[in-house]
Amino acid sequence: MRSVDGEKSSRVRIRFTILCVEENPEILALRRVLLSIAGYTVLTASNGRSALEILSGNYVDMVITDYVVPDLTWQEFASEMKRREPTVPILVYTGCPRIPPSIAHADLVLAKGMDSSALLEEIAKLVAKSQAPASEN
Repeated sequence: MRSVDGEKSSRVRIRFTILCVEENPEILALRRVLLSIAGYTVLTASNGRSALEILSGNYVDMVITDYVVPDLTWQEFASEMKRREPTVPILVYTGCPRIPPSIAHADLVLAKGMDSSALLEEIAKLVAKSQAPASEN
């Protein structure tokens, strides 16, 4: 596990931090509330460049993003994110009707509109998997 400054840490983190990338401010606000109530610390960005800037200055446990991010293509955004933080999982939560079956760098792809409790369950599974020792993944 890494601390905020990027150094290895043996401390146990109690709250996990999720970076949400969404261009629609209403959806972003709702997602922030849902995740906050579920116990997550939530950082938000309305476009890809802002998300990468936030990622540069903050430790995150997971990124939730739409497949379509303003100002960057999916490939540009995901490639740069994984270059900077290769172990941080990316959950693509999208309403885009035409998504390639295999999206490079996405750890999980879910369709927008799923039940909130199901979404939270999938998020918890992905966070737990990313926090497990490498031998358990």
